[in-house]
Amino acid sequence: MAGVTFVHTLRRNWRQILYWGIGIGLLGMYVAIIVQDADILKQYAELAKNVPPALLQMFGMNDTAALATPEGFISFGFFGYTLLILAVYAVIAGMSVTANEEDDGILDVVLALPIPRWRVVVERFFAYALIATAIVAVAFGGLWLGILSSALDINVSRMVEGSINMMPSFLLMIAFTMFVGVVARRKAMALAAAAIFIVGSYFINFLGSAASGSLADTLQAVSFFSYYNSEDVLLHGLNAGNVGLLLTVTAALVVGTVWSFNRRDVGL
Repeated sequence: MAGVTFVHTLRRNWRQILYWGIGIGLLGMYVAIIVQDADILKQYAELAKNVPPALLQMFGMNDTAALATPEGFISFGFFGYTLLILAVYAVIAGMSVTANEEDDGILDVVLALPIPRWRVVVERFFAYALIATAIVAVAFGGLWLGILSSALDINVSRMVEGSINMMPSFLLMIAFTMFVGVVARRKAMALAAAAIFIVGSYFINFLGSAASGSLADTLQAVSFFSYYNSEDVLLHGLNAGNVGLLLTVTAALVVGTVWSFNRRDVGL
């Protein structure tokens, strides 16, 4: 029956929305509550000028002057960290599509049910995608509550765009982990590949930002973090091209996972 795997996955994992969403939302609330005084933000931006630029770039801040604005400060203090936190959940979710059960030797039991293989992959992915969306929505709720307590005029629509901007990268990390879980066939190998992909993308983007004009700058184009670019989104709005590219790669990874999973035996 269509949708059974989707509903079952949601039923087993919906509590993760509360755990992860509220936890990240509290971080957002804390960061927004700090934004109370424009003069304090200016002082913070002045202090940041003494921080090595490379250290700021590690968390997505390329312009220290942006820290003097509420949106720039929230970009650095919340959105710069949140995607890294969500990467942990993305790997957990991606591994749960097939790799965990295959490593435990129970995936063959699942596949013995009258459910096509492609539906197992697709329905589980969309269930985790819905959970991921809910986590980001709950996290935004915490950020919004913090914004309500701020005396400054913060562009809430930019905060919404910043939250939406997390989703393509979030889904990409889930899809990539799911893909390597099918291709690698072993949990340890899949975990290593997912970690290398995420951490490698992060440092390639960092090195590209820190070493403009070098080979690292050219390689930055292969890092999905360079298309996340939370600072630019909060200051100027969503980049439809970046969002479309990340979603296209995500869709390709889902298709590749289905294709690979349909054409191989399940390991025992």
